[in-house]
Amino acid sequence: MNGEKIEELPPSLPVMVLPGITLFPNALLPLYIFEPRYREMLEEALAAGRMVAMAMPCNEEESDVEMIAGAGLVRACIRNDDGTSNLILQGVCRVKFTGWDQLSPYRIARVEELSSREGAHDELESKVTQLHALCVRFKEQGVELPSQFEAYLNQITNVGVITDLVASTLVADPRVRQMLLEELEIPRRLEKLLAGLRSQLS
Repeated sequence: MNGEKIEELPPSLPVMVLPGITLFPNALLPLYIFEPRYREMLEEALAAGRMVAMAMPCNEEESDVEMIAGAGLVRACIRNDDGTSNLILQGVCRVKFTGWDQLSPYRIARVEELSSREGAHDELESKVTQLHALCVRFKEQGVELPSQFEAYLNQITNVGVITDLVASTLVADPRVRQMLLEELEIPRRLEKLLAGLRSQLS
């Protein structure tokens, strides 16, 4: 969990568009697939590279979607008797949609991988310490943290991975999550994450 890139990215990916759902690199996202279009998409993804992108809609009609999204790998899939599926998607990397190969019944996007940038490291260590302290405050306020969350947080040395892990676990506002997904410079992402968490606690 100390690096973002774990799989080779194909030039195009099928896209699930779901309101309020953000897939960060390295994060695990459980999904229940029941819509016919996404059941079809899942079948094709499983037969190919097992990779899909998760994007948020810009409006209720889904006519426009956010062009920065998370690409993920289907790590586990349980098929139900009624044709639905439960799956676990693991975030692989950030991607930018550069065009569309298909819009219906589900989107297929041409994608370009986005890599995090180190940026200026002023006071980075102290800000990571602040982030750990904020996570403790969430726990003290009764927020149930996932199994192994604290252990992973203490083991990880890559600050970009730390920000993604905490954002995927604790940030509630979908717009803030999208903003953090779009921020490629790690120190700025950390600053925005700290501000977002403090606003939740206030």
